[in-house]
Amino acid sequence: MRFEKNIAEIFGGPYFEWLKQQEPLRSTELFAQGSSAMLFQKDGHLYRLTRDGCGHNFLAREAVQGNPQVMRILQDFGAVAPSDEDSLNSGEEFYWLAEVEWLDELDHQETTIQRLIALLEELSEGETLVMEPDLPVLIERCHSMAERFSEFAPLLQTLAKAAHFGADADVSISNIMRRPSTGELVWSDPLFGASYLPDVQRLDRMMAIRREIELGTRELDHSRM
Repeated sequence: MRFEKNIAEIFGGPYFEWLKQQEPLRSTELFAQGSSAMLFQKDGHLYRLTRDGCGHNFLAREAVQGNPQVMRILQDFGAVAPSDEDSLNSGEEFYWLAEVEWLDELDHQETTIQRLIALLEELSEGETLVMEPDLPVLIERCHSMAERFSEFAPLLQTLAKAAHFGADADVSISNIMRRPSTGELVWSDPLFGASYLPDVQRLDRMMAIRREIELGTRELDHSRM
């Protein structure tokens, strides 16, 4: 996603406010945000907070496996709190946090990037969000176009991997950034809108946080009566 600076926060609620008081987000400054993630900075470190668990875990897996076409995860904190956006109170949506590398946005006037924009439009037939039923076709096209456009082959092959991960694919140029140290093009957020369950131990921790904050909220409401 394209991160924008100096605009209103997209997250809110008791869990988000609690998170901002915990390390490592305590005393950070909002750096930028996208549609489902926010970036915070402190002392040269960059932290990415998202409610899209599937996207977070895809990036984390690929980064651990050494895939240079994804944003590097320097430290994966995993699920860190229940999501305030869990309107159905299902207990299956969370905030996910990682320390990530610093990346540069793309220059859309650059010839290479203009070719990439045209390729992505052809790949997704003009629909940047490719829904789950259409993912097999997207995967096939990624592999086919990787043979035709060798300079973008690693990027396309990574998108095919993302499409296998179990969420809608967000095939937008705004989800691609450049690694300044090498010039590599990398996916910063190729998936969209899917929940993801942490392991049992972490899930137990999330439920404990939920009970703690809900109890504190009830006690605060009672004191105001």
